[in-house]
Amino acid sequence: MEFCMNVATEGILEALMTNPNENVVVSPSSLNVVLNMVASGSNGKTLGQFFRFLGAKNFTDLNSHSSSLMALLNGSTKTTTAKNAPLLSMVNVMFVDQQYSSQLKPSFQEIVREIYKTEPTSVDFHEAEKLKNEVNSWAEKNTNGLIKDFLSPPTQLFPPFFLANALYFKATWKDQFDAALTRDKNFHLLDGKTIEVPFMVQKQRMTQSYGSFKDFKVIRLYYNQGDDYRYMHERMCMDIILPHKKDGLQDLLHKFNSYDAKNLLHNFDLQPMEFSKIWIPKWKFSYGLDPTDLMKKLGLTLPFHYPVADFTNMMDSPSGDEIFIKSMLQKSFIEVNEEGTEAAAVTAVFGCFGSSPCSPPRVEFVADHPFMFMIREEVSGAVIFTGAVLNPLSE
Repeated sequence: MEFCMNVATEGILEALMTNPNENVVVSPSSLNVVLNMVASGSNGKTLGQFFRFLGAKNFTDLNSHSSSLMALLNGSTKTTTAKNAPLLSMVNVMFVDQQYSSQLKPSFQEIVREIYKTEPTSVDFHEAEKLKNEVNSWAEKNTNGLIKDFLSPPTQLFPPFFLANALYFKATWKDQFDAALTRDKNFHLLDGKTIEVPFMVQKQRMTQSYGSFKDFKVIRLYYNQGDDYRYMHERMCMDIILPHKKDGLQDLLHKFNSYDAKNLLHNFDLQPMEFSKIWIPKWKFSYGLDPTDLMKKLGLTLPFHYPVADFTNMMDSPSGDEIFIKSMLQKSFIEVNEEGTEAAAVTAVFGCFGSSPCSPPRVEFVADHPFMFMIREEVSGAVIFTGAVLNPLSE
């Protein structure tokens, strides 16, 4: 998870430097599951590099990590048994070109089936439009309609395989905002301009987790956890990380990039604090990226390098042509309002053959300038979504 969080933070920083008014949302958890899944089919030096970056010592370790993350992310039983619990689900899919489906290794098929809860499906990659429509329908269905047209021109599918996962999250605030109190207020953009945006407001005295540090402050807003005792150990929350300086988000991201992600996530020393006022903007937007170059920049290179990439634990190539990862794609969506949060992400891998300090007793938290956010499960530290709000009006 640490590597995928680093990829996400680097992606947010690059997007901010390219367009300082573009909002960003990325799912490190979705990316992590896809990488674990494809790593299960790698071998040799490629596998060794996957192990190093994914924090695994061997296949048993990798599969254990994946099983734990899948159990956390696939909370389908909660949707029917735990009243008011967050809805959290992940579904995986793998399509294999029918010419090569017989070449899939039984050991890899078993991992995909047992760990990732899906069965490789044999399809005709030459029927490109039909396959695109099938992928798009699958993505839309498993994100509650939040992500449509996941594959759009000029995206192409190449033999021998395509694999993806869809992650969906919906939860209500433990302490909801009263919509009647929502007010327009100035939000300060990075270029110095201000815009009026709708702010959700909590004016009554209430206690939230809070911390103030050298360059930023953090408020942690909890979601309803549900009333099923089986899930009481899970604590879903959103951290809003607000720079002290109105134009301080870029410097803050640079600082975060220099930290070990695991230490960063667990070193927010937050304490209960009574607030006199909390102002948080509403936001709703989508974002897409190919994380391939980000991962290469951070050192994960072999899976994308033909003919060095080695995926012989996934399948044999009858022509002797090596398989490598041609590209990846993640599209995400998030909406935050007075009731809570709804978010989704779809992440895909396109396989290809080579021939291709002390705070006062009461404080205010007014997020009226660009900030970073994370939706996470507090006990495990798993980051479900992270991003940055640069302009709450931009969709």
